[in-house]
Amino acid sequence: MTQHRSQGTGVFTPAEPRPGAGDGALAPSESLSKFVQAFFEGAGPTLTTLLNRPVSIAVREVVQLSGKEVAGRIPMPCVLLEARYQRGLQGGHWLSLGLPGALLIGHALAGEAEGEALEFTPADADAVGEVTNQLLGAAASALKPLLTRSVAFDPVSLTVAEDASGLPSELSVGKERLWLVRAEATGPDGFRAEMSLVVGPDLVREIAALVEEAGSAAPAVEAPLPATAPSGIDLILDVTLPVAVELGRSRMQIQDILKLAPGSIIELDKSAGDPVDILINDRPIAKGEVVVIDENFGVRLTSIVTTAERIRTLR
Repeated sequence: MTQHRSQGTGVFTPAEPRPGAGDGALAPSESLSKFVQAFFEGAGPTLTTLLNRPVSIAVREVVQLSGKEVAGRIPMPCVLLEARYQRGLQGGHWLSLGLPGALLIGHALAGEAEGEALEFTPADADAVGEVTNQLLGAAASALKPLLTRSVAFDPVSLTVAEDASGLPSELSVGKERLWLVRAEATGPDGFRAEMSLVVGPDLVREIAALVEEAGSAAPAVEAPLPATAPSGIDLILDVTLPVAVELGRSRMQIQDILKLAPGSIIELDKSAGDPVDILINDRPIAKGEVVVIDENFGVRLTSIVTTAERIRTLR
């Protein structure tokens, strides 16, 4: 199989499908190929933004296999994320990330060094889940023109599978033949994350019907689509948000508030020297200590929540 890699930043590059790969593998339908291209279209730019490094996505193969064959093709151990549609399509599909790639993403979002750690922590799970939700948001935007309807996903559910026995029965012993899409995210400094998208036959048939319907209703001449679509977070990077520093809080009766005058002292719920809270959108994201810089007050950060939590703060 010829492998195609993109040279630009965050560019989706479909690799040539392998019609004869595996026992009983069939050539992917044209509608599913279009769906896959749209689904991964915004993945590269989104990962580039979230991980602060250029990331490209290349699709390795799109094949139809039995559940047992699918289980044999998914790299193990893996992080399995179930993405169900909230609107636009019925059901859902599964997205798996090889555990080494999931650890790289988790460490990159947390700002940690990319070492040889093998333990997938709850913080890593939160980071990977939030990245996947962002990827699905970008996919929903790219799928709308193809399906001519708005698409949205529920928040993903995440599990870690050490081997094929940890996969859902639909992906291992199910009787239906499934479509498997294998892709790879690559970046500088050896960054590499394997991912697989597994789609059931019912969803493929629904996609085919919508794509065919959209194609028959499309005008004869269409404006060319941009090579890449911005991810959801790209659209708000220049939005200004209020940042507040909170020294503390206190509750007072109305009668006491009415008695306040210049020189009155209000006791706060924090002791002198305690760290202050830094709020964005009225949500705490960090703690710090007050400093004076050229006769102006400032705050030196002493602790900060994870990048995934900061992304949630933007909502």
